[in-house]
Amino acid sequence: MTPPTVNAYNNSSMNEIVFPAGIMQPPFYDPNADDAVNYGGMGAVIGHEITHGFDDHGSKFDGHGNLKDWWSAEDLKNFKARAACVSDQFDAYVVDGDLHENGKLVLGESIADLGGLTIGYACLRKVSGRQAQASGERRASLTEQRFFLGWTQVWGANERIEYARLMANTNPHPLPRFRGNGPLSNMAEFAKAFGCKKGEPMVREQACKIW
Repeated sequence: MTPPTVNAYNNSSMNEIVFPAGIMQPPFYDPNADDAVNYGGMGAVIGHEITHGFDDHGSKFDGHGNLKDWWSAEDLKNFKARAACVSDQFDAYVVDGDLHENGKLVLGESIADLGGLTIGYACLRKVSGRQAQASGERRASLTEQRFFLGWTQVWGANERIEYARLMANTNPHPLPRFRGNGPLSNMAEFAKAFGCKKGEPMVREQACKIW
């Protein structure tokens, strides 16, 4: 990727993650925004690329970039069961008419989104915890809301239905609206921050958790 490209990637064979300069701008990163927004944006993106090292593809490479089976049989069995939860979740999303997302096609990216948000949120808690301790103030729930809003504003999009149908059939990334809402509906932290109750659309009955 060239420096101005707005994207990022994990290269399994090199065991590296790369962030071109182009992505280091709003809505992913804003030097004038507070930590919550940036951890929900760029922080979760960094976590996303880290998690790719342990998704259905990256997990097949070891820490030196070699294609190698380094998992125990039990770990692999548990991973596949947890990954199936994510695949089933995205299979249920309706793109248009009878066309759904393909859970297996978007599995790697969906695992990475869920992992990235989990990592980003953990980092925010660590940083904000230190700040709260230093100032003697309790962190307000609005901080956590801004974290999740930082994530969703990255995926604001407007596409023609023809484009959406094409992407659903060919793109390993879920459509933006499902990337925004999908992983959040698995997180109890999101439900708590916004007061979502069991049975509501953003609280899944069977929450998926990989890591």
